Amino acid sequence: MNKINKISKILTGALMFALTLCLAKAQPTEPQGTITGRAWLEMGGTGLAEITGSERFPDGFDVEVYLPYFEWNPSPEGDIFAPADNAYGDNYAAQIMGYFHPPASGDYTFWLSADDNADLWLSTDSDPANKHVIAREAGWSNARNWDSVGGGSVVEDKNSSSFSATEWPGGNTITLQAGEAYYIEAIVKEGGGGDNLAVAVEDPNGEIDPTLPIPGEYLSSIQPSGPVNIVTQPMGATVNALDPLTLSVEVAGTPPYAYQWKKDGADIEGATASSYAIDRVDNTHAGSYTAVVTGAEGSATSDAAVVAVNSDSEAPEVVSATGSESFALARVTFSEPIDPVTGGNKDNYSLSGGVNVTGATVGAAPNDHIVTLTTSSQKEGTMLTITVNNVTDLFGNTIAADASMEFSTFIWQEGYVLHKFWQGTPNNIAGLIDDPRFPNSPDFVTLEPFWEYGPDGSNESGSNYGNQLVGWFVPPSDGEYIFFTSSDDPSDLFLSTDDDPANKLLIAREAGWSNARDWVGTGGGASNIDDKRSDFFADSEWPTFDISLEGGERYYLESLHTEGGGGDSVGATVIASNDADPASGDAPTLTGSLIGTYLDPNGASVNIIQQPADADVDEGTAATLSIVAEGTSAYGNTVNLQWQQAAAGSDDFTDIPGATGDSYETGVLVIGDSGLQFRVQLSVPTLSATSDVATLSVVKDVTPPRIASVTANSLNGLIVKFNEGIDAATGAVAGNFSLSDGVSISSASAAGQSVLLKTGSLTSDATYTLTVGGVKDLYGNAVPAGTSKSFVVSVVTYTDIILADEPIAFYRFEETGGMVAENFGTLGSDADGLWMSGVGPDDSIEWEVSNEEGPNPGEGFLGFGEDNLAASFNGDLDLLWIETQGQWLSNLDSFTLEYWVKPTNREGNGWNRVGIVGQNDAVEYGFINGTTIQIWTPGGGALNTTYEFPDDEWHHIATIADGSQIHNYFDGELINSAGSATSDYGAADFTVRIGGGGVYDGSGNHFEGGLDEVAIFDRAIPAERVKEHFTAGREGGSKAAPEVDPTISITSADDGSITIEFEGVLQSADTVNGAYSEVAGAASPFTVTADSPQKFYRSSQ
Repeated sequence: MNKINKISKILTGALMFALTLCLAKAQPTEPQGTITGRAWLEMGGTGLAEITGSERFPDGFDVEVYLPYFEWNPSPEGDIFAPADNAYGDNYAAQIMGYFHPPASGDYTFWLSADDNADLWLSTDSDPANKHVIAREAGWSNARNWDSVGGGSVVEDKNSSSFSATEWPGGNTITLQAGEAYYIEAIVKEGGGGDNLAVAVEDPNGEIDPTLPIPGEYLSSIQPSGPVNIVTQPMGATVNALDPLTLSVEVAGTPPYAYQWKKDGADIEGATASSYAIDRVDNTHAGSYTAVVTGAEGSATSDAAVVAVNSDSEAPEVVSATGSESFALARVTFSEPIDPVTGGNKDNYSLSGGVNVTGATVGAAPNDHIVTLTTSSQKEGTMLTITVNNVTDLFGNTIAADASMEFSTFIWQEGYVLHKFWQGTPNNIAGLIDDPRFPNSPDFVTLEPFWEYGPDGSNESGSNYGNQLVGWFVPPSDGEYIFFTSSDDPSDLFLSTDDDPANKLLIAREAGWSNARDWVGTGGGASNIDDKRSDFFADSEWPTFDISLEGGERYYLESLHTEGGGGDSVGATVIASNDADPASGDAPTLTGSLIGTYLDPNGASVNIIQQPADADVDEGTAATLSIVAEGTSAYGNTVNLQWQQAAAGSDDFTDIPGATGDSYETGVLVIGDSGLQFRVQLSVPTLSATSDVATLSVVKDVTPPRIASVTANSLNGLIVKFNEGIDAATGAVAGNFSLSDGVSISSASAAGQSVLLKTGSLTSDATYTLTVGGVKDLYGNAVPAGTSKSFVVSVVTYTDIILADEPIAFYRFEETGGMVAENFGTLGSDADGLWMSGVGPDDSIEWEVSNEEGPNPGEGFLGFGEDNLAASFNGDLDLLWIETQGQWLSNLDSFTLEYWVKPTNREGNGWNRVGIVGQNDAVEYGFINGTTIQIWTPGGGALNTTYEFPDDEWHHIATIADGSQIHNYFDGELINSAGSATSDYGAADFTVRIGGGGVYDGSGNHFEGGLDEVAIFDRAIPAERVKEHFTAGREGGSKAAPEVDPTISITSADDGSITIEFEGVLQSADTVNGAYSEVAGAASPFTVTADSPQKFYRSSQ
C-alpha cells in the first residue's frame, strides 16, 4: 500500500460533497475542533496553476479528511506536538479550508510553511468570495519552518506581516474581531520529494502558540454545525456476478464523521468510510446494507439498500496459453475467475510433446482467471497443446471436456531486455520480492533496447513502484568483465554463472540513490561507489572479484529496483576488465548483440494496410515514400519500421540510418538515381515482415528556375530567393541582375536557393523591379532573359524573423563595449545578459563584452550582415559567462532553445560538461563531452546527440521540448528525439546562464568558441519555424506568410474578351518560351479585351 492510501485510511474517511453546496450553508458559529482537508492525486508539476487551472478543481478531489489542527498529513494520533510526516506522496495538490475563530479582537499575524509552492488566503468575513492572499511559499520549506526556507522562497513572504504582495485590504496589518468566523484557506502543489503544509498564527493576547499549527479549538470545517444528517441515501441494485458494486452515503452535520457499514445488521469488518466497494460480487454479497454514521453531535442510520445478485451459469473457456522465459512454466488464461481447488489441481492439465505438468497455481484476485503451471523442461520455439478437464469457475460451472489451446514456447530476441513494472510497492528490494504479484504478474511490461529504465537516461518514471530488468548477457569474447549499476532509489544487480536464472548471484548494489547513468559517482543516502561495481563490491556473491566469462555464451542477468519519490531510474553497464571505466552520462554498453531475452511469440501479427508505392520524381527534388501498417504482440501494439534501400536492379537492401518512421523523404535526386528501390522491414517483438518494393523513376528537369521572392535585408542589400537550388557560378554574376530606377548592383553571392545582392541606395517603402537573366539552376536550365519581379522595399532582417516568434530572451551580441548583452525578447531588460568572469556567481565579477566575427555572407550565411558579431568565450582561460538574471526555464511544460555555435579545441572527450545555455538542475544543456551535445531535465528526461561537425564552423542548433519528447535539430534538420512525457520539465534556484558559469554544476562548465543569436522560448515553437530560422541565416528569409501554389484558369466571353483567374503572380510574354514579366497591378480576376495584342500568360509564385 502506498503512502497516500495508508494515510488516507488513518485519517477520517472521504466525503465527496461539493464545495459550492457546503459553502452555501451557514458557517459554524462556534469552533468545531477540526478543519477540512482535500487532495487531488496524480497531478504533475509544482506550480499552483496546475491545480487551480485544472478541470478537477475544486470539486473533483480524490481525498477529503477532517484535520485536528491546521496541518496537512498530521500525526495519526492527532498529537499537535508531533511534526507531520513529510512524505504523504508525490505529484498531488492539497487544500485546507474552513473557518478561523479569533479568541480576541485585535491584530493577528499568520505564518505559512509548505513544500512545494503554496498560498494562504483569508477572507475579511465568512464569505469565501472575499478571500485575499496574505502569505506565500514560492519554493519549499521543511515542515513547520516558519522563519526559514529550503529553496526558492522568500522568508518574508511566508509571514502575513511582511508579505510584500499581500492583497489584504489593510496591508500587512490584519485586524480580526472575536466572535466572528473568518473563512481561511491554504493550498499547496507538491511535485516530488518531501511535502508538507501548515499554518500558524499569533493572536493579540498570546493565547495561541505561534510555533505550532493553529489548534482545532480555533477552527471549523466547511460543514455547518448540527446533528449528523444523511443527505444522500445508499441505493440498492441488482448486480451481475463478478461485477463491481459501490454503496455510498453523503452526510451533513458537525464533523468529524465515523462510518460503519452493516450487512443484514452485522458489522462489515473494515467498511468504515463514506463508501463501501466490492470489487467483484458473488452470491454471498446479496443482502440488505445500511451505514451508521456518527458525527460530533450524534449518530444516524441510513435507509437499507437491498442488493440482489444474478448468478453465473456459463462454463469457463480457455482463452489463451503461453510459456515463459524459464521454459519451466506455462500460463493458461481462462474466460473468467477459476475455482482454486479444481484450477489448482495439476492432474486437470496435460501438455503435448512429452512435457509434464508438475504443479498448478491459480492466481490471486484479480488475476484468478490465470493458472500458472510448473512443467518439465520445454524446448525453445516449440508448438505445444494444453488440454484442460474438470476445472470449474467460482459458481461450479465445469469447463467442456478436453478443452485445448495450442501455443508456442518462448523464442530468443537479440538486442532487448524485458522490463517488468509493479506500481505500489515498498521502497526496498525485500518488499518487492514479497509482493504477491512478483515476479509473474507485473502491472505492465516493456522491451528496452538498453539495460535501463526509464528510457534514454530519463529519471522520472513514477513514484512508489518496483521494477525488474530481465535478460541475458552475451560476452563478445572470452575474458574478465566488470559490471556497474546506477539507480534511484535502491537496486541489486545479479549475474548467473550460466544461462539458468536459478544460479544467479548478487554482484553489485545501489544502497541509496544516484542520478541516471551515474556509473562512477553517487547521489546520496547509503550509496557507496565501490558497491556499485562488481570488482569492488565487498558483499558480492560471485566466487571472485574477477568475473570470467566465455564469449558467445548466454548468462542470465537481472536488475531489481524500487522507487519511493523524486527522481528515479535503474541501469547497468559493462566493460572488459582492461577497458577504461565508463564516464557518468554514457549510455549503457549493454545493448545490441551483447543482450537478449526470451519472448512470448503467441498472438504476434503484422498487417500492412498500405504498401510503399512506385513514384515518378522530378530531377532535383526529393521523393516522399510512406507505409501504413498495424501490429500487435504480447508486449504492445507498436510496430517498428526500418526503411531499406537498394540500387537499381539489385537485391542487396541495406538499412537507411534513422529512417524508422511511417514515411521517408529521400535526399535531392539526380538522373542517376533513377531505379533506386526502397522497402520497409516491419517488426513487432518475435515477428517481422517485409513490405513490397517501391521503385523511383527520376525525370529530367527542363524547367528554368523562377524568382520566388525579393526581400531587402538592408537599404543596400537584397536577397533574391528562387524556387529551387541555384548554380553558384551564375548566381554570383552581378551582371545577371538589374534594378529599375537606375539602382546599381555591385556584387552577387549565391547559397542554396538564394542570391545576396549588394546594391546602391534603396528607398524604404518604394517599389522596384528586379530583372534577371542567365542564372541557372543546378541542372543547367537558365532563367530567360528579361524575367522580372516587382517588390516593395521593407527591410526584413534575421532579427525580425526570430522576433516574429516572440522569444522571451534573444541575445544578438552586437555590443562592442560595456558589460551587458541586450535582451531583445519579450522579457526585456529584466533578462539582459551580464558578462561575468569567474568560476561561478560567488566568485565572479562583471566583465567587458567579448566579441568575435559571427556568421556572415563571406562564409555563406547570406541572412547576416558583413559586420555581424558573436559572443566569444575562451574556456578556462578567461572564465567568461553570461548571467541572464532569472530562472527563465523553471516550471515550463514546453520550451525551445536555439543558437548558432562555433566550438573550438574540443579535443574529443577532453571536453566534459561544457555549458552552452541552460539552468543548472532544471534544464542542463551543452557538450557533455567533445562529441556529444546533451540536454538533461529532471522532469522530462534527457537527450544525447552526436555532434559530428568540425571545430571552427558555424552551425545552427535548436532543441524543442514539447511535453512529449525532446527533439534536436542541426542546421534545420531533425537529428534525434528522446525523453519522457511531462507537464513540468523542472525547476531550480539557479539562473539561466550562457557559455558557462555552472550550466551543469552551478559553477564552471566554461565554453570555448563562439555563440550567436541565442534565443529562448517558453513554449515549443513549430519544427518548421526552426527550419525557417536556419534558412533565414543561411539564405535570408521573410516574415511573410507562405506563398500559395500558383494556379491559373480562363473563361471566354461572347465579346471575345478573356477573364483570367489566378493565384500567385500573373506574368506575360510575347512568345510561349519568351521572357515572362509581371503584369503590373494585375489582380484576380484579370480581363484581357478582344483588341489586346497577343500575349501568353502564366501564374508564378
